[in-house]
Amino acid sequence: MKKNDIPAKISVLIIAIFLWSFVMSDVNPEITREYRNINVNLSNISALDRQGLVVMEPQDATINVRVTGKKSDMDKFSASNILAQVDLSGYNEGQVKIPVTVSLMDQVNGIRITNVEPREILFRFDKLITKEMPVTIKTTGDLPENYVLGDIISRTKSVLISGPRTWVNEVSQVVAEINLNDRTSTASERVATVILDDKGNEVRGVGKEPNIVDITVPVYRTVILPIELQTINELPENYTITDISITPSRIAVKGKNDIVNLQKIDTKPIDINSLLGKSAMEVELQLPIGVQLLNPDEKITIIYNIEEAATREFAIPVRDLNIQNLDNKLEIHEDDLNTLIKVTLTGYKSIIDNLENKDLGLSIDLNRLTEGRHEVSVEINKIEGITQVDINPQNLVLNLINH
Repeated sequence: MKKNDIPAKISVLIIAIFLWSFVMSDVNPEITREYRNINVNLSNISALDRQGLVVMEPQDATINVRVTGKKSDMDKFSASNILAQVDLSGYNEGQVKIPVTVSLMDQVNGIRITNVEPREILFRFDKLITKEMPVTIKTTGDLPENYVLGDIISRTKSVLISGPRTWVNEVSQVVAEINLNDRTSTASERVATVILDDKGNEVRGVGKEPNIVDITVPVYRTVILPIELQTINELPENYTITDISITPSRIAVKGKNDIVNLQKIDTKPIDINSLLGKSAMEVELQLPIGVQLLNPDEKITIIYNIEEAATREFAIPVRDLNIQNLDNKLEIHEDDLNTLIKVTLTGYKSIIDNLENKDLGLSIDLNRLTEGRHEVSVEINKIEGITQVDINPQNLVLNLINH
């Protein structure tokens, strides 16, 4: 080979390389593609767990990635080659922007990331908390007629709810619901609780312990019965009780279904001497076992009068009697008109002390009697408060004569 051929060959090689590069750049150009909604992986979640934190937002983090490379290489590239992740370690409760790290897996030389959007993602972390809430018993439906509901008892008074602070703070009440339709007796059952917000909507994502509570639902039969006064001992001889009444006279009670067999409710025995000097007294009822007042605050009162007894004697001549149906041709002999009728009355002193002769209304009926001697009966008005009447003589012998 001649020495002067070497430069020529080098020039030819350079030209060939240039021509090859030119041809290749035209045949295999560099292109850019954008991959949208690439899922962002969360790393170091265990760091959140140790702090009692949980990711509230976003639920699913995504980004858009722009990649540039040769066409031949890009044709072999897919979104699965893109790895996007955020590191969750070192953060506290609240909102924070966390940078996104993006890399290419199985990277072919020459393919590169040219843009990431967004480069930071806003995360919100909540503290996991536990809160004690009382169990609220709610009822639906209606009991049958003549049945009432007692105080529902839950063996579990409260439950522990747990979850992200935001969701736990939304909880307004923990409810156990009971349906009352067709219930006629007391029953116990297990009821699942439901967590509700202040609008009555169920709160999701919050745990509760226990999930089920044991509830007793008391159901009573009701009846209305008369009240009967029970007394012990007796008043002194010269006193008597009058105008006694019980208010209310009938009382509503509740109990098991056999309560319908009761006929009355007695008062507890009252020493009748304790009534002296009063006109009313509150009394208690002698309720049978298992029977309760429908209204436990209802008061039972007896209202009465206690009268002192007295005896009084009246002497009334026949002429002052109410003489009925005497024939107008006849008259009673003068001696008989002066005959005294003695009336002895026993009763309430307040009444007896105010009586006059005319109030007794003594009368005789001479209807169809003719001249001569006749026996007639003396009648007296019925007087309220008089317990005993003695008339002497009860029967009169009168001599009827012509004018």
